[in-house]
Amino acid sequence: MLLKTNTNTNCWELSWQALNAPFMQIPQGVVCAQQWLNDVRGAVQWLDDHSGRVLLYRSDLYEFSVWFFALLSLGRDIVLPSNDKPVTLAELSQSYDVRVPSKLPDLSEQQQLQTLSGLLDSQLTFFTSGSSGKPKPVIKTIRQLLNEVETLEATFGELIAGSRIVSTVTHQHIYGLLFTVLWPLASGRVVNTQLIEYPEQLAEVLADDGQRHVLVGSPAHLQRLDNLDELSARNEALKAIFSSGGPLPEQVPIDFKKHDLVVPIEVYGSTETGGIAWRRRNNDGEAFTPLVGVKVRATEHGVLAVTSPHLASPEDEFISEDQIKIEQQGRFHLLGRKDTVVKIAEKRVSLNEVERFTLQQGWVSQVKACLLEGKRNEIGLVIILTDSGRKALESEGRFAVRQALRHHLQQRFEKVVVPKRFRYVSALPINDAGKVTQAALQNLFTDVTRND
Repeated sequence: MLLKTNTNTNCWELSWQALNAPFMQIPQGVVCAQQWLNDVRGAVQWLDDHSGRVLLYRSDLYEFSVWFFALLSLGRDIVLPSNDKPVTLAELSQSYDVRVPSKLPDLSEQQQLQTLSGLLDSQLTFFTSGSSGKPKPVIKTIRQLLNEVETLEATFGELIAGSRIVSTVTHQHIYGLLFTVLWPLASGRVVNTQLIEYPEQLAEVLADDGQRHVLVGSPAHLQRLDNLDELSARNEALKAIFSSGGPLPEQVPIDFKKHDLVVPIEVYGSTETGGIAWRRRNNDGEAFTPLVGVKVRATEHGVLAVTSPHLASPEDEFISEDQIKIEQQGRFHLLGRKDTVVKIAEKRVSLNEVERFTLQQGWVSQVKACLLEGKRNEIGLVIILTDSGRKALESEGRFAVRQALRHHLQQRFEKVVVPKRFRYVSALPINDAGKVTQAALQNLFTDVTRND
C-alpha cells in the first residue's frame, strides 16, 4: 500500500519508491507521481494564504485529488458538495469560508516532495439528499475512509490486481471518492480521469492498449449500456464492474451474463455507514455478504444493525432504516426501507412491495412509487414501459394501459390503496449520486399536463 496509516502517531502517510511511477491517466497522457506532488505543493502554497473551512468542488478528478490531499496534509476541514449549482452553493453558504480556485496554482518555489502526511482525524463533510432532497451534512474522518480502503483491498484486491480504473461516477460522493481516488492511490492502481458518460466511451477505453480495466459504475449508468454486444467482444479487457448508490435492476446482471460479461459486484452501504456488504448475482443468489470486519444483525423490529471499522465509533452499533432477513453465515437479504411504509385511507402499505408487484406486469420495465400528499393521500407510480408496454400505450391509449395496471395491482392490494396516478418516462430522475429521491418523483406529478 502506498497510502498507509500509523495509529501510533495518529497520522497517514503517502509515499513512492519511484517518483516517475505512473499515477493517473489524463487526456494528455499519463501523469507521474512527481508531477502530482508538485501540483499538491502549489495547492498547499495557495491554501496557506486562505483560512477557514474549504469547499472543494472540481469536476476534473486529477485536480480534485490535488486539492484533496493538499487540504488533508494541512489538516483543513473539507466540505464536499454534490455539485456546484447556484442553489446548492446557496444552501451550503454557512458551511464553508472559502472555495478552491478554478485552476491549479503554479508552484512558486521549486521543492521536491517525496512524501505527504497528515492527521487521521482530519474531517470531511459530505452532503446527502436522502429521500427528501434537502442536503444533510454527514461528517467523516480520513481515518474512517482509509479503514474502508483497507477493507476494499482485503475483499477485492486480488480480483482486480493489475487493472486500471475507469468510472461513470463522480468523486464528489463517498462512493466515487473511495473507488476512484483513495483506493487506487493507496494500492498503486492507475486511474483514467476521463468520466465515462456514454456507452461508446467505455468501448473505446476497453479497446485501448491491451490494458485490463475495472469499471466503477452506478445502477443508472449500467442499465443504460446499450452496446453489450460490442463490449462482449472486448470482455477480456473488463476485469470487474462495481455498482453502488442504489439498487441494481434485476435485469442488468442477467443481460451481462447473457453477453458473457462479468456480472457487476453490488456494494451496499451509505454515506453514514460506509460500505456494509456486497453481492454478485451470478451463482450466489440474492443475499449480501458482509465486508471484512463488518458485523450485521437484525433488530427485534427486523431492521439492520451494523458495527463496523468504517463508523466513527467502531464499537457502537448503527441502526439503519433498512429491513433485512438474516441467512446462515451472516449473509442477509434486503427487504426495503422501514420508512417506505405509508398510510393510505388508514391502510398501511409498503411502497417497495407496490414496486415489486408492479414489475410482475408484463408492460413494466422499471417502476418507482411515491407518496402524493393532499386532501387524500395517494400513491403515484413513475414507470418505464417495456417495448410491448410502449406499443400498447401507442395503440390502445393511456386509459387502457392505466386500467390494465390497476387491474393487475388489485390482485394484490385493496382497492383503496391501489395507485391512481401514473407517469410514463424514458428514464428515472436521478440526482448526482445516481439515486432516485421521493422529492424528484413527486415533482413529476406537479406538472400541469397529466399523463395518467
